[in-house]
Amino acid sequence: MKRRTLLQYGGLGCSIALAGCFGDAPGSGETPTEGPSDTPSVNETTFSVTRRQSGSQTSSATVTFDGDQVVVEGTIWGADGCKTADLIEAAYDSGADELSISVGTTEMTDAGDMCTQAIMEIDYRATVTFANGLPGTVVVSHDTGDGQSTVTTATR
Repeated sequence: MKRRTLLQYGGLGCSIALAGCFGDAPGSGETPTEGPSDTPSVNETTFSVTRRQSGSQTSSATVTFDGDQVVVEGTIWGADGCKTADLIEAAYDSGADELSISVGTTEMTDAGDMCTQAIMEIDYRATVTFANGLPGTVVVSHDTGDGQSTVTTATR
């Protein structure tokens, strides 16, 4: 009788004593942490308008891979003198290894009530700084009010 009691409670005691000892064993449900990720990730994004002048409906962009940065310099057009360029999105898709940069036009905050009726050429510069490498592909699109259109695609 005492032997059954010992086996019954002894097994329970061993289970409690060993609980957690095998937590790092393969298949335990825990994911071992490793060093930093090897996939590129965005650290910082900057955007600035470099020049505005009357002109034509120009929509162009160039992409440069420079060290840990992707630099996009482009020109988008605005429908009138109250328009300026704005970064709509800069998103990196690690599965596709693709950076998508979308630039649009918006009303200037200090435009007032009167705007020239001239088409504006708006030059801009977008810089995306990465850690762990650069994306393989960069797609730049513009939206001047009539929907997104791809301006350029660059591969490294």
